[in-house]
Amino acid sequence: MTISGLPRLERAGAAGNTGDRVRDMLAEAILTGQLPEGAHLNAEALAKQLGVSHIPVREALRSLGADGWIDYRPHLGAYVRARTEAELADLFEARLETEGRTTALAAERRTAEQLAGLEEILARQAATADPIDLARLNAEFHIAVAACSQNSLMAGFVRALSMRARFYFSTVAPDRRAESMRDHHAIVESLRRRDSTEAERLGRAHVANTRLAVLRTLTPP
Repeated sequence: MTISGLPRLERAGAAGNTGDRVRDMLAEAILTGQLPEGAHLNAEALAKQLGVSHIPVREALRSLGADGWIDYRPHLGAYVRARTEAELADLFEARLETEGRTTALAAERRTAEQLAGLEEILARQAATADPIDLARLNAEFHIAVAACSQNSLMAGFVRALSMRARFYFSTVAPDRRAESMRDHHAIVESLRRRDSTEAERLGRAHVANTRLAVLRTLTPP
């Protein structure tokens, strides 16, 4: 299929591995909804559109498959995976525990510069109503909070989980905008006060409420 908005890569020169750039581009297209769940990804058609050989495209598809972004169907090819209740439950269970703890540590260890960075993210969140921007900024906020924990391993876990969560959060971003902003502001205030107990409570409640909102989109009445 032809994906609107994807640039050709043939003039990108030696700026990074082509397969990696194709993978990042396709992953972003999945996260923004340019590639909806169930979309068929034909390597030859994508290679032609992007202006590259089929080899880096196939490398990118294999990588996306290994990371769980696409499914391979026998004799049919690669398709963008669907959102499922089972993955949602696993994902947000992991987020609940991981982000609860990292938010508590963030309150204890954040720097003034990191706090200012979180406030800048909140300002950008308040300035947009675009669903794609909101989902991207939501992930950026959670990753930035985790970075305040000063624990690189835990922050890495949150980064990986936030990318997956963005796939789900994008379905509710406009409806969750006001509540999400209130939650984010409250979390930042708890970090400002260095109140680790309240920060953890807020972080866990925020993740739990988001899960319920997404679940309603997967199980409509």
